[in-house]
Amino acid sequence: MKSLHTLPLISKYAAEQPRFTLLDPVANRISLIAFCSVFSFLFMYIFLPFNINMWYEGQDLSLMPLFLIFTLCGVVVMCITQFGLAKLKWRRKLTNATYGCWFLGEIILVSLMVTIVNVTITDTFFFTWTEFINTLHYTALILPLPYCICLLWFFTREKIAQLKSLKTEQEQVAKTDDSCILLRDEHDKPVLTLHPGKLLLMKAEDNYVQVFYLSGNTICKELIRTSMKKLEMGLPAGTFVRAHRSYLVNLTKVVLFKKNAKGHYLQLEGLNDISIPVSATCLPTFQERFAPAA
Repeated sequence: MKSLHTLPLISKYAAEQPRFTLLDPVANRISLIAFCSVFSFLFMYIFLPFNINMWYEGQDLSLMPLFLIFTLCGVVVMCITQFGLAKLKWRRKLTNATYGCWFLGEIILVSLMVTIVNVTITDTFFFTWTEFINTLHYTALILPLPYCICLLWFFTREKIAQLKSLKTEQEQVAKTDDSCILLRDEHDKPVLTLHPGKLLLMKAEDNYVQVFYLSGNTICKELIRTSMKKLEMGLPAGTFVRAHRSYLVNLTKVVLFKKNAKGHYLQLEGLNDISIPVSATCLPTFQERFAPAA
């Protein structure tokens, strides 16, 4: 009864094993069957393993059609196991470790069919346990090599695809990083790095520039000792424009463009307490963008 306490641990260990997925794609299963059949036929026909050419001396059958028949037996069995039996629920739960038992079952089924066909078409072989074991022995020496080559190819191709996907993700991250703005002070020392969409406003104050930006949902400020002209040179053209000699705004963040008795002014998203004046020199840019169509 004490051994029952180990069952949850065994179940948990089995659940943690990776599921065997190399043959989930239909194309992989078709490739497996095709490669194993071609490889096995050519191997038998070219190398004549186990002196197989001497087994059928005196028979009316030539070796080529005989090998084709044996190959067809393997194709039929693997079509059944890879497409018919593969739909079973427990088959879909096989892990990398337990799939070896499935493959062993395929070898046994192929051997059984080859034995039945062999004793049917010849007069010198009979369906006995010894005959089946011999066929099983020969099948186990031929089939695993092409089978494993295919699985290795599928595994390698899958890993290459994963590496390419990872490389693409890294390149996308790199592009995202490259699109960020790096703001430097008058000595070219990095002070602030942020995405263009987070930068709201720059305001010149004597020898400094006050930078307003978003950090999450919070409006933050950074005072940088540099000139507005120097910072403007590092910003994307068309998105950041001067509204005034002392103000540079993010056009995508403008929520209000209005005229009052003192002239035109702007308000930016999140900066409702700051009215940004628009000088006559910079006015055409904003009129073109925000004035209603006639």
